[in-house]
Amino acid sequence: MARSDLVKALIRSHQQGDDLGFQSAAQDLIQDERRKRHDLVADQLEAILEGHGRQRRPLQVSSLRPLPKTRDDLPLLSLEEPRLSFQDLVLPPDVVDVLDALIEEFRQRSAMRAHGIAPRSSVLFVGPPGCGKTASAQAMAGELGIPVARVQLATVVSSYLGETARNLEQIFTFLDVGSWVLIFDEFDMLGRERSDRADHGELRRIVAAMLQVVEEHRGDSLFVATSNHPTLLDTAVWRRFDEIIELPAPDEAARAAVLELKLRSVRHEFDLRSASRRMEGFSAAEVETAALDAIRLMVRRFDKCVGEGHIAYAIERGEERRQIVNRSQG
Repeated sequence: MARSDLVKALIRSHQQGDDLGFQSAAQDLIQDERRKRHDLVADQLEAILEGHGRQRRPLQVSSLRPLPKTRDDLPLLSLEEPRLSFQDLVLPPDVVDVLDALIEEFRQRSAMRAHGIAPRSSVLFVGPPGCGKTASAQAMAGELGIPVARVQLATVVSSYLGETARNLEQIFTFLDVGSWVLIFDEFDMLGRERSDRADHGELRRIVAAMLQVVEEHRGDSLFVATSNHPTLLDTAVWRRFDEIIELPAPDEAARAAVLELKLRSVRHEFDLRSASRRMEGFSAAEVETAALDAIRLMVRRFDKCVGEGHIAYAIERGEERRQIVNRSQG
């Protein structure tokens, strides 16, 4: 890349608040100086860059550009700081390997493009409710140090003819500037199978528009969709994503690991594996809720650690909630 292009990329990323893009452009500029044998300048630039990293500014979750809105002036996106990292989750090793690779590709996207290879930028998480799909997307943003943009599904879907497709186009146009992790929960609501007999022409147009914007997305943002009901997805949707990751319900060992992780801030004296066995069928989110319920009970009773009685109460409350949900779903 020409030096003028490197300088423009550096200034552009700074203007957009894209810290990762700034770091990447700065590293490219340093490497360019080393290729020219300007080692003193390269060393000075590296020292400045290291100081920038140590005194990194807080994430900019606002945007100089207005958020995309519906024709009724309702926001299509909400912006927020990521609140999780991979250290906050219990994920299968094979899933961790894929996520690590995606993170590294994103960090090295300039180098990959220089080799004529596009980094993977769209991911579909599938799995039962509460297994960590949205949390994993949040953790990806946390690892990358970039803000989260969450799709407001209630405002994206419009009763106006053709308006939903326009809303989708606005969202992905917004992503062209800066770096975000766009989270689209319940993606199956828009990516439904077009051969559905209960379908009508507008839904087919929406799915077609969705397929097009996903396929054409090539910016410096990650698009992460989640689905609890992947069987509802149109067959063409699967091919539009660069990566598909399935998150299973936690087994006994995973439930014990989630318990231990969520209780790490307090003393606990009970058999984790025994408690995990009693949580058969619990999702990761339900295990986390049980851990928090146990801590709350400990605090209310002025106890000094979470013991068998606290976790037994939490498991019982979890079972009661599960029964309520099962009854409501018929």
